[in-house]
Amino acid sequence: MDCKVINGTLFNQILQAGFQNLSAHFQDINDLNVFPVPDGDTGTNMKLTMANGLKQIKESESISSIAQDLAKGMLFGARGNSGVLSSRYFNGLAKGLEGKEEATVFDFVMAMVEAYKVAYRAVADPAEGTILTVAREGIETIRNTIDYENITYTSFFSMVVQAMKVSLDNTPNLLPILKESGVVDSGGKGLLTIFEGFLKFFTGEEIGGEEFHESASALPSVDYSLFNENSVLDYGYCTEFLLQLMTSKIDVAAFNLQEFIQYLSDHGNSIVCFQNGTIVKVHIHTKKPYEIIEFAQRYGEFVSFKMENMALQHNEVLAKKEEKKKTRKKYAVVSIAQGDGIIQMFKDLGSDIVINGGQTMNTSSAELIDAFKEANADEIIVLPDESNILMAARQAADLYKDSHVRVLETKTIPAGYACLGMIVGDEETADECYDSMEEINDWLVSGFICKSSRDTSVNGVKCIKGDYIEGVNNSLVGCNKTLEEAVDNLLANVEDIENKEALFFFYGQTVSAEQADALVNQIQAKYPRLEVAAYDGKQDVYDLLIGIN
Repeated sequence: MDCKVINGTLFNQILQAGFQNLSAHFQDINDLNVFPVPDGDTGTNMKLTMANGLKQIKESESISSIAQDLAKGMLFGARGNSGVLSSRYFNGLAKGLEGKEEATVFDFVMAMVEAYKVAYRAVADPAEGTILTVAREGIETIRNTIDYENITYTSFFSMVVQAMKVSLDNTPNLLPILKESGVVDSGGKGLLTIFEGFLKFFTGEEIGGEEFHESASALPSVDYSLFNENSVLDYGYCTEFLLQLMTSKIDVAAFNLQEFIQYLSDHGNSIVCFQNGTIVKVHIHTKKPYEIIEFAQRYGEFVSFKMENMALQHNEVLAKKEEKKKTRKKYAVVSIAQGDGIIQMFKDLGSDIVINGGQTMNTSSAELIDAFKEANADEIIVLPDESNILMAARQAADLYKDSHVRVLETKTIPAGYACLGMIVGDEETADECYDSMEEINDWLVSGFICKSSRDTSVNGVKCIKGDYIEGVNNSLVGCNKTLEEAVDNLLANVEDIENKEALFFFYGQTVSAEQADALVNQIQAKYPRLEVAAYDGKQDVYDLLIGIN
């Protein structure tokens, strides 16, 4: 297909194609991560972020409405840096399309310019060679060469995709670490993949991958105890459906919507009913939904159907209100961790809420906001578990208005653990607690050891797939064949290690308790000044997570 103007309905379809292409290639995007750690990072984050945006879209002919719904959903569902930046990009696109029922190519070009500018503003010190560069160069290199009077969207997206490819291929020349690792920027690749999906929509090329659909696991959970054998159905059922009118049942052309609505009015209330082509959308509150179902099926069949017990909904609202009456704390700590053992230790140390995050599924802004609500405190301190969470955490803190939220830049699980050890109790203020945590976070040294997921080179360190890689403060320092060698090399790369006083480590699922004890003895034999402790973290990505002070 081809066109010079797109409306909301068409834009929604284009977005679906972009998501489908992203879902077909998200693992390839994950594999571009500079660090060869087997985590689900950029591709996974962008896919989940975009899925949350698509989930919020409501049917509309207005391109502005579709863009606004997408941007809002992506904002609250953003995961990781790549998810936050892509959410900001589409937020800017929505701003550029604001108030428009449809968009010409020129309109879309200007919206893409606004999109990359909004994304740039989301980063305090934006680096070139990233998704930001691909977003900017993908439109700026072509915007003044376009014949706006004659160009179609097929030709336009073809130009955008080509410009983004050129920009992406150049990212290693802008970021030396990309060149050394032999990869292009993963976030830029994710954005290109979305736009390649847009182009495939117009060219008719097969996309592959999963089409967007709302997973059942994404639906809100229901507390069924709130409606039992002694309850009374005071409010009836909220019933919604899309009805496809069928020529096998009626003369579709002669369908009388007003007569249809009149029947609904006689059998319920809160009615919303409209017709779009041969589809009838219905919303009604009724105590006898079977009457509505039977009536509707005289005219056609259901495309989608949803029915909810409003008494249960009402009781859930009351239950939430009661929950809010709980004593509000003066301050609370929300932390992010991964591994059953680590999570339990975080709770034992006083973290009010521990979000199960880790690197395989980065915590979204929406999950953080839910945690802030649950914490129910005047002030909240957030302890992220890695740098990739920081942007989502800051975004959640900005969005949440019911508490004063501060994000401490803990970029590792050991840093979060050490900070939690500084909690004294109710006698200290939030400021005192934050200052104590910030101080230990500044001088704690964090390390990690895990197996390399591929052959690569990072910062001069050659990594062999299957060997152990070591990192100090999130910088790779070596790669070794055995875990014991990896520990020795990691500690040798810690500045002033001979004068450090304490070391603790969490061992993961691949390390036995016997191995952990042996490592404790190995470290103490070489560094007798260190007090060494090992904890069963049960984490799944890293063999060892280490803290040194």
